[in-house]
Amino acid sequence: MTRRTLVSLGVLSVYGLTGQAPGAAAQDAQLPAIEVHAEASAEGKEIPIEQIRRNLATDVADVFKDEPSVAVGGGARNAQRIYLRGIEGSNLNITVDGARQGRNLHQHRGGIGGIDPDLLKRVEVDTGTAADRGPGALGGAIRFETVDAQDLLAAGRDKGATLKGGYASAHRSWQGSATAYGRVAPDLALLAHVSAINREDYRIGGGGEVPNSAGKDRDYFLKLSRLGTDGHALRLSAERNTNAGLYLWGSHGSDMGYAPEDSVPVYQRWERNTLSLDHRFRSDNPLLDWRANVYRNQVSLEDQDRGTEVESDEIGGELRNTLRFALGATDHRLTIGADYFQEDDTSEDSAGASVDMESENLGLFIQDRMTLGRLGLSFGARFDDFSAEYGPHTLSGNRVSPNVNVDYEVARDWTLFAGYGEAVRGSGIIPVGWMARIDESTLFNDGQGLEPEESYRSEGGVRYQTSGLLRADDRVDAEVTVFNTRLRNTIERVGGGGGAVTAIINDPDTLHARGYEIRAGWGWRGYQTRLAFASVDLEDDDGEPAGIIRRKGAATGDRLVWDNRWVVREDFTLGYTLTAVGRLDEVPDGEEERPGYVLHDVQAEWQPRHLPGLTLALAIHNLFDRRYADQATIASSTTGIVEEPGRDVRLAASYRF
Repeated sequence: MTRRTLVSLGVLSVYGLTGQAPGAAAQDAQLPAIEVHAEASAEGKEIPIEQIRRNLATDVADVFKDEPSVAVGGGARNAQRIYLRGIEGSNLNITVDGARQGRNLHQHRGGIGGIDPDLLKRVEVDTGTAADRGPGALGGAIRFETVDAQDLLAAGRDKGATLKGGYASAHRSWQGSATAYGRVAPDLALLAHVSAINREDYRIGGGGEVPNSAGKDRDYFLKLSRLGTDGHALRLSAERNTNAGLYLWGSHGSDMGYAPEDSVPVYQRWERNTLSLDHRFRSDNPLLDWRANVYRNQVSLEDQDRGTEVESDEIGGELRNTLRFALGATDHRLTIGADYFQEDDTSEDSAGASVDMESENLGLFIQDRMTLGRLGLSFGARFDDFSAEYGPHTLSGNRVSPNVNVDYEVARDWTLFAGYGEAVRGSGIIPVGWMARIDESTLFNDGQGLEPEESYRSEGGVRYQTSGLLRADDRVDAEVTVFNTRLRNTIERVGGGGGAVTAIINDPDTLHARGYEIRAGWGWRGYQTRLAFASVDLEDDDGEPAGIIRRKGAATGDRLVWDNRWVVREDFTLGYTLTAVGRLDEVPDGEEERPGYVLHDVQAEWQPRHLPGLTLALAIHNLFDRRYADQATIASSTTGIVEEPGRDVRLAASYRF
């Protein structure tokens, strides 16, 4: 069973299936064997969809809660920020069904602010440096792919539906969703999904609540997919995801610290509309493996009390083809392609006056993945032609970004790997709301003009994979990776908090995110255990701790996750997850150290045999009600740091018919 198959099977159980592939008989009485896989390579890892489902995930923080290389700080749903290996999500290429998520709108809001985890078929965290990973991937990429109707249809059925309801105690939140799917032709199927969550201010460990953390999430999703037609796959998806609530607009209370006593929240509404068309074709001809994707992604943030709105509207697409061929003793997978996006940003004030900005990027890429016996060599280059408006100033130019990755099987089951790559971007990290405050008086980089942002990433390690180590039919994976990411020339603002932006600069200091990861897994029949550890340091050019820097990066203490899953019998599964975070004592002068913490989570899922189609699930996060704050959450010197939810008992029931 391949790694891709495993992820696909995981999403099926969200809708009440028992873990078979589409079309398999649901009455198989044998316990499903659990495959362990490394979930990591020189190019990235996949988040197990089964684990997301088992945690009864409701937001982006839940999706990545058991992946130590990804931190999500902020606490409240509207304040969450993603960090990959210490690099903040503003510097990642994040896509949903191929649609790139654009610039932040205000503070951190924008990017991938919301997605319904129940829709996910695949989540890929890409730390590799290949040229075909998309534009602006300074710190890597995260790709979300949604489920197809064909994935959900039971054997011999042409239509179906799933109803789901749930409750979470920490937020006192109620969740409900309805999904319908069916064939409209032998190879054509349609999926329609709607979900809603209403949250109250959440309770932290030991008691007390986080003010202005209540809100409402809505998701509307429609997907038409034509699969299995002479090697063709065509998918058209449309999604609207919204979040609304009474939140603070400024920094204090919205993305750092608690709300000051005299603060007044305003009603805000965030909305993402994503339309994506994806066509893939793989023929018997090894020189033709085609993918074409076009999309439109619109994100808006509205302050309904003040009558202001910030919006990002992006169109883009990608064309690529992979050629498979042999040259002498070498086998090749050569990918050639191009991608493009144009992002139009608008900031409108309460009087109706608006400021518009535009950025675009054309990328051409070539990547060859070659094998020669035990040696694997991947090398390529990416050409980016970019243009970005900063008020009266336009940054434009082009750059070639090379990469090379190598792996070598030094002995049976043992592989060494290493890689290096570069990336470039012109659009910067300044949110749209502040971009609108740039005017003729703004000084650009001390009169020297702006330079594009750059990153330099390297990593190396060793991987071990075998079977039959302790039992005849077990499987073992282990991996150690050392990495270093450098961000250079980041484009930042000076001033603009309450007035005009004084200056736009290229930060002369390089930010270094260094660390290592350790992963190991063992599985035998119905039991799987996985251990993952990550250590990330964020430093300046002098090697001094950098702490947390908005829209750039964050250091965290050593993070260890130990996850266990036991399929007791075909209709009953148990899980336990331990999360241990070490104390963060390397902090900039004048900042407080961050305490470590240990969390325990348990999960259970039951599919009663006498009620086919019904699934009952329980997940308890933070079992012992520990009071703690994620170390990637920005602290305030005056109002402290916002803690994460305390004990959270989650219940869910879904019925598939």
